[in-house]
Formats: sequence, C-alpha cells, structure tokens
Amino acid sequence: MPTEFAIHALNYKTLAAVLLIGVVPLLLVGMAVYFLGKDRMSRLAALGATSLAVIIGLLGVWQLSAIRLTADATTLTVGGGAYSVSVPMAQIDHAGARRRLPGSDDTALGLRTHGIGMPGLSLGWFRTGKGKAFAAVTDPAKVVILPTTAGYTLLVSPEDPDAFLAALRHR
Repeated sequence: MPTEFAIHALNYKTLAAVLLIGVVPLLLVGMAVYFLGKDRMSRLAALGATSLAVIIGLLGVWQLSAIRLTADATTLTVGGGAYSVSVPMAQIDHAGARRRLPGSDDTALGLRTHGIGMPGLSLGWFRTGKGKAFAAVTDPAKVVILPTTAGYTLLVSPEDPDAFLAALRHR
C-alpha cells in the first residue's frame, strides 16, 4: 500500500509567482492591445494573449498540484507533472538519510539543469556541492537529504520531515 507524504507545492508563494510571472503580464498586454487597437486584428491578438494567460495559469496550477512524495515497499516517487523520478528503495542509502542542518551548504541547490525554480518551489534536476540532485523543495527548513547509489541525491521537503524519515526507515 503506497504512502503519500505532503509536499505543499501549491502555496501562496508559488501561486503568486505563476500569476506575476506568467499570467498578469499577458493579461496586461491583452488589455492594452484590446483598448488601444480598434481593428479586428487587435481584437484577435487580445483574445490570443488572454487565452495564453489562462492556459499558462491552468498549466501552472496543474504542475503545482501534481507534485507528490509517494513511497511503497519497492519504490520512492518524487515530483509530478513534467518533473518526477522514481527510485527503487534498494538504491536509497537509508543510513545516510537525514534532515539538512540549517546553514549547511554541501547540498544547497546550485545551477538548475532541468526543472522549475520559483519562489516557494525548486523542482527537478540541480547541481549541488556534492554532484547532482533531484529536488522537490518547497521549504528550505524542512529539507530531507536522501543519498542514492544511482549517482544522485534526492532533496525533498515533506510537511513532516521526521515522520517521513521514520516511515522510510521502516520500509
């Protein structure tokens, strides 16, 4: 039976980022084109910009709501939507699994190589001081470090890191 651990990616920071970066600018452009242009092409361009803003908003909310941290007897799945990874439990170094200490920079996320980085969410593949990592981090104070034998580290921020580590060690 799979166990799901909450990663609150759909939070006020991420929603604000999607709105301020993706939706509001397009809506402003659409409104400007609509009110400043008087011809048919201007109206169509405004409709296109508004439609694109709605699509970006919906895709953003879908991506944020799809992020999960799920464990079963054989696999740990992290992420969701466009960015996720499944790791066999046998490849996770359970003895090395730990919470990240405040101020520790050995696993601080560096260059994002493939993923999403916005206020309130780091999701995807990143470089760290110790190699590469797949991250699903919403709260830097709750990061759990899961070394793997697959050549990368998992960095996750479940709502209750201690309960997650306890459950992981009992698998």
